[in-house]
Amino acid sequence: MIYKVSYVVLGGQHPGAIVSQEKPPQVGEVISLGEDRFEVIEVVDLIPPRGDFAHLHVTLRPIAQEMPR
Repeated sequence: MIYKVSYVVLGGQHPGAIVSQEKPPQVGEVISLGEDRFEVIEVVDLIPPRGDFAHLHVTLRPIAQEMPR
């Protein structure tokens, strides 16, 4: 199955992304968009799956980056 995933980042500091992927994201999972890392906090089906496609809305929380020492 192919998942069309709309990633929306809380706080508006990142534009998010729309990505096609073979595995659905899971709550608590850490993902990378570019060089930034995020925690998945919500996954919602936008419409029921049709054939080999599913459409998901995923809300992300930015993960604070550690400062180099």
